[in-house]
Amino acid sequence: MKREYDFSKGERGKFYRKNAKLNLPRPTRQPSWAAGETAIARFIAAEARKTIRAYQEQPSLVTEHANLEHDTAHGGYAHRQIFELVQNGADALTHSDGASILVRLTGDYLYCADNGNPIDEDGVRALMFSHMSSKRDTSEIGRFGLGFKSVLGVTDAPEFYSRPGSFRFDRQCAAQKIAEVAQAERYPVLRFPIPIDACAASEGDEDLGEMMTWATNIIRLPLKTGAREHLSEQLKTFPPEFLLFVDHVNYLSLEDGDLSRDFSLKKMNDEFELDTGERVSRWKRFKTTHKLSAEARKDRRSLDDSDNVPIWWAVPLDRLNEPGYYWSFVRSGMASYLSGIPNAPRKVNDRQNLLPEYDDELVAAAVRMAAAHLPR
Repeated sequence: MKREYDFSKGERGKFYRKNAKLNLPRPTRQPSWAAGETAIARFIAAEARKTIRAYQEQPSLVTEHANLEHDTAHGGYAHRQIFELVQNGADALTHSDGASILVRLTGDYLYCADNGNPIDEDGVRALMFSHMSSKRDTSEIGRFGLGFKSVLGVTDAPEFYSRPGSFRFDRQCAAQKIAEVAQAERYPVLRFPIPIDACAASEGDEDLGEMMTWATNIIRLPLKTGAREHLSEQLKTFPPEFLLFVDHVNYLSLEDGDLSRDFSLKKMNDEFELDTGERVSRWKRFKTTHKLSAEARKDRRSLDDSDNVPIWWAVPLDRLNEPGYYWSFVRSGMASYLSGIPNAPRKVNDRQNLLPEYDDELVAAAVRMAAAHLPR
């Protein structure tokens, strides 16, 4: 597909114009979008054959997998789709320069685009399954592969476009395929990706076509009836301070019709400047690595391999007299008398409340770090 956009005018160019206004790096030229029988397409076809054989041999897996997806989409992740998509984009951008994430909500779709690392076989596998994410013991935020399943609360046919290969999921198609070998009251959706042609899809979607000129990965979610209102509220309340812990992301844009929230982060010597479009705040951020005790290791998060846990403290220099909240990359429901944001990969229930013994030790380590840096 060859399509040229005039980024100096019109709705389709507003993302580039905002980048230019903030003097942020223009996204670098990316490889072209793959089509035909890609390596990704061959991989997902092979995985689908294995899954069908497994369901044929053990039909109870169908119900187990379907219930896992349903519980994730309608449980603790039910109102977290925007955060989970932004988090995945931030993880894809971990080793990128000039990194940008765009989230756009329209009448029919929710998009999330980034110019980070393209998806690979491990990434596809993490979307299909759960508790198999390759992001264990890393600086990346997502870990279990559960977050993407939250999108099933707002769509029945999530689509993932990436330059090496694109695919979609479909509730109805998955149910028909599985029903040929196993009967159940509910069927999983995300076990059967279907290869799609990204360029063909963009022919009828100008938003997708514009994003394909700069992005590496694009998630497009055809919306269920009634989903738009919930997503719009998530866009309005998304915390700009998230960027303080993913400072490799220069720019995050959240668009909902006429509403646009544009966040940028600049590092200036030992301070950060966070621009929310409405105000600019100055922050310091400190980080330590805590070695878990033997007792805490027994209680650490599921699937964590490392004995070392990163802990951050982000401090707003103009609001040092205000208490803050504990974060686990998103604000929890637990207030802190310490100003700013003590952030760590905590063991929390739905990232709202801290749980002992593991988190008690992280809180103590954060206090020691804060005390050491108070003179600064």
